[in-house]
Amino acid sequence: MAEIIKIVVEPLSPETFAPFGEVVGPTAAQTVSLGPDVQLWRNAFGVDGGIELMFGRYLHKPMRFHQMERHLAVTQSFLPLDGCRSVMVVAPPSDDPDPGDAPSPGDVRAFHLDGSRGVMLWKGTWHALDRFPVSPPHADFAFLTGRDTQAELERQATDGTPPQLTHLVDFRERMGVEFQVCDPRGLLG
Repeated sequence: MAEIIKIVVEPLSPETFAPFGEVVGPTAAQTVSLGPDVQLWRNAFGVDGGIELMFGRYLHKPMRFHQMERHLAVTQSFLPLDGCRSVMVVAPPSDDPDPGDAPSPGDVRAFHLDGSRGVMLWKGTWHALDRFPVSPPHADFAFLTGRDTQAELERQATDGTPPQLTHLVDFRERMGVEFQVCDPRGLLG
């Protein structure tokens, strides 16, 4: 039986999310000016190779998990559509090339995405495999990723070939723990 580690969901802000990536949306950063009727904010998106824009749908399910992954060659971005609310679970990035590297369970955090802003993860940021919709039936996202990273993950799902650009850790298998997001502050209510 795995130990359950509860992760308290917290509000998303540029300051609280900075160790893991950037908030995508209006911030305190200086805007890029193209004229009086438009404001643009620049994010530090980066990828080794081509970019892939995908539409992703995450089905509502209990906010419990035991696996996390990190991508070594892309700063993935998740942009909620239609104001969908969800929870993004992350742990600090690591640039250790060892595929056996793993974050400490105590470093795992959960953030409430209220549907008005997205997130961009730094290269190497650990994250749960799911975005957890707050309510049924699902949450939809525009998803920016690296073409090579995505191709490897799809190949792995098809024929089992281990990816080189992504590392996966199974906390239940390795450490005997699972995670459950909890909401004592009522952010998700």
